Amino acid sequence: MKATICFVSESFDFSKEQESVALSIKATSELVEKYFKDDGFIVFAKANDFDSLAAIELYQQPQHLDAGTIMGLLYDANMGKASTINELDSEGVKALVDSSKPEYNGTWVSLYSSDSNNALTSREHRNVSGGKSLVKFCSDVLVNNPRPHAEYAQDFVQLYQSLIFLDYPGHQNNETFDSIRKIEGGYQSFIRGITDCLNFMDQYEIIPRDSQNNINILNANLDFTVTPEGTGKNKRTIAALKRDFLIDDVEYKNVNCEYHYKLERIDGANGKGTYYFNRIYFGFFNRIDPENPKIAIAHIGEHL
Repeated sequence: MKATICFVSESFDFSKEQESVALSIKATSELVEKYFKDDGFIVFAKANDFDSLAAIELYQQPQHLDAGTIMGLLYDANMGKASTINELDSEGVKALVDSSKPEYNGTWVSLYSSDSNNALTSREHRNVSGGKSLVKFCSDVLVNNPRPHAEYAQDFVQLYQSLIFLDYPGHQNNETFDSIRKIEGGYQSFIRGITDCLNFMDQYEIIPRDSQNNINILNANLDFTVTPEGTGKNKRTIAALKRDFLIDDVEYKNVNCEYHYKLERIDGANGKGTYYFNRIYFGFFNRIDPENPKIAIAHIGEHL
């Protein structure tokens, strides 16, 4: 099941000044450019009446809009990636999104609004107005629509783009972060816990050169414990949790990924029931831009 962000008649307010309209379309174009991938998990679409209604709106506003300029922005290389939902007009798309299960042709559908204050549906997480709300909606799609563990791994990489996921084909020891299938208790029972963690990390602005403060903040905001490697009698050297990352064909060796999020309970357990030893191991990667570090995900799966 994919995630569709759909443009409808109310997605853009063409009554605003030209600069405002142009900026809103450009921001939308950048969103498409960032998250769209051929055959990927995230899809952009438009209702079958979006084009005609946009044209009518534009040419009814001659006093303040250059319709040709705005139309050019609406159909640039990125916006042009939105496919048309031939069977549904704007009202039909909104009715679908308002239903209990907004499924169409193998995707779950949300509504796009260029104005975050203009919600087009009352359904939680189905209004998309920017990157943060897009990630939240797509996370909800992952939680509610099970898929094979390898697909989860691929979708995490496409969705949580502020994170760095270990992907080093051919590495002699650690090629990938994906050990999802080895999650104790069955990975499908922990998807909300995983996506809640990744979603928060994706939006979190790391404090440079202050790992302990970052850990404290993550620990305070997530459902389960976030901690560095323990110091008990069974402790191992930190070197055992260092990983080599390959980023844009450059190798970064021995990145410290001792920090971990403890996936202790299945989704919805509310602190009760069986305790599980599952982990998300990560580090703070600052070797490309020390003032703008990123969270590097080394492992999602069983306890190491």
